[in-house]
This record gives sequence, C-alpha cells and structure tokens, in this order.
Amino acid sequence: MSKTTKVEIILNHHAGNGLAISACHKVINFLEKNQISYEIHKTLKDGDGVRIAKQLANHPNDSKIIVIGGDGTLNQAVNGVKESNYPNTALGYIPGGSGNDFCRGIKLKIKDPIVLLQAILSMKQPQTIDVGKAYNDDFSHYFINNIGIGFDARTVYYTNHSERKDFLNKLHLGTLSYFTNLLKVIKKQPAFGLDVDYRNHKKHFDSAYIVVATNHPYFGGGFAIDPTANPFNHHLNLVVVKKITGMTFIKLFSKLLTNGSHLQDKNVWHIEDNHFSLHNQTKQYGQMDGEELSQNEFNFHFEVSQHPFWLPIK
Repeated sequence: MSKTTKVEIILNHHAGNGLAISACHKVINFLEKNQISYEIHKTLKDGDGVRIAKQLANHPNDSKIIVIGGDGTLNQAVNGVKESNYPNTALGYIPGGSGNDFCRGIKLKIKDPIVLLQAILSMKQPQTIDVGKAYNDDFSHYFINNIGIGFDARTVYYTNHSERKDFLNKLHLGTLSYFTNLLKVIKKQPAFGLDVDYRNHKKHFDSAYIVVATNHPYFGGGFAIDPTANPFNHHLNLVVVKKITGMTFIKLFSKLLTNGSHLQDKNVWHIEDNHFSLHNQTKQYGQMDGEELSQNEFNFHFEVSQHPFWLPIK
C-alpha cells in the first residue's frame, strides 16, 4: 500500500438509512488500526457537500478526499471541486446510499468498504471517468448519473417523500421503494411538449413522458434506461419515451426491466452525442442524480466532461 498521509472524509450520515454510517465506522477502525490520519466532515444540510469539497480542494496536500454517502453526496462533492481553484482534484467514493447507480454504471466490482478503501489508498494515479454538465444562463451543474424530466423525476419526488422509504432502506430495498412509487406515477404523470436540438437538427415531441439525459445505463437503483450508455466514451445519451398507456406501456416497461430492447420500440427515441439541448414547454418535475430539482420549464444545454476519481476500475 502506497503512503497516504491523511484521509479527508466527506460523510453524509443520513445516506442509505444507516448504510453510510456503517461503512464509515469500518473505515475509521481500519484507519486507526493502521495509524493513518483522518478527519471527518459531516454534511448537515443541503449544499454542505459542495462547500466542504470546495474548501478541501482549495488546500491541496498529500491527503485523499473520500466521499461516504449516496450518489447525491458524490454529486455535491464533484460540483464543489469543480468550483474550486483546483477543479481536477480527485475524489474517492465508498457508496453508502440506497441506489448507488454510479458504482453500478462504472462497473465497480468491490462491495466491501474496507477492501475498497485499501484499493483507493493504494492507487498512485486516479481514473478519469465521464461526468455530464447541464447549464443555461442561470444554472450550471455537473452530474455523475443522469438528469430526468417528467416520469422518473416525479417518481424520485414521490420516493423521497414516501413514508415507506426509510423502512425499505433498512431492509436494503431502496430499489423497491422507487418501483412502488413508479407504479403510482404511471397514472399521474401527464405528457408534455419537448424540443431537442442535436447535430444541427431539431426534434419536437408533442407527448414526451420520460426524458433522461444519462452518463451511464442506470437510474432508480438499477433500472437500465439506456444499456448502450458508457461513462468512458466521452458521450452522453438522451432517451425520450412518448406517452403510452395500458398494455403498450406494460410491454415496453417489461422490456426495460429485462433485456433493454425497449430502445428499439417505436415509442422510444434516443441519441448519443457529446452535446445537445432540450426545452420542455410546461412545468415538470426534474431530478439530478436522484435529488429533486424544483418544477420548471427546463431549458438545458448538455455536454460531456470528465473528472478524476480514486476508484479501482479496469
């Protein structure tokens, strides 16, 4: 194991309803046993992850910054580093959320927090992984997983406000929480108008229903919205599903859950590119990496970027 002088831990102790705390306790025990200095920086309110990561990145040294929490916490840390004077400061990540789609999307094989920590501490060079960037005149934000408008974003909203979420997370059934709320949203989510600009083309949808700009295949704790998405190819993918009902929707959704053949369905449109723009024409729910965006008429430009991570992937 190469020498790391100190570990700076950004901890969301609420993540995963105890999963992050459990992982952190294991990490602390290992660091103390091996006489490795560390400091814990807890996120106590929304935005703390951005603030803490920015502060740590602005004071570079031989330490490694490791995030312990969910994908939303990692999202904040990435954005904090990007706002700093050293925007390419590498981040380690030990997942402790309920969905953990980022690790699934990059095919991180190590599940045990201590084995993962040892691998992170041993790394001499970080791995570069694609991240997305969404921006307009009033907004600029990086995302590690995806940004959704409409159906999946409304599902995120219902899931985050569900009384059953904490109970299901205790049973490590975070995906089931998302799925049960997804079934509620089917009837409540309306179709909406959407315009997409890409490759000098314009595409209009009268009845968009699911809209996801994604960096890798997964959302909602393991649902492969676009199996072709790849967080290492310097492209983002956009999937638009038109409003459908009844058995047509059930058949399409079963394809999404099983073999990914939904991308060939006539009601699904998707592209892969390094930049594109979209604008929805009525206020809709939005989500970014599983965190809620307020209801808006979203007008986003998307482009692909990269960030270095202390993560042992091949």
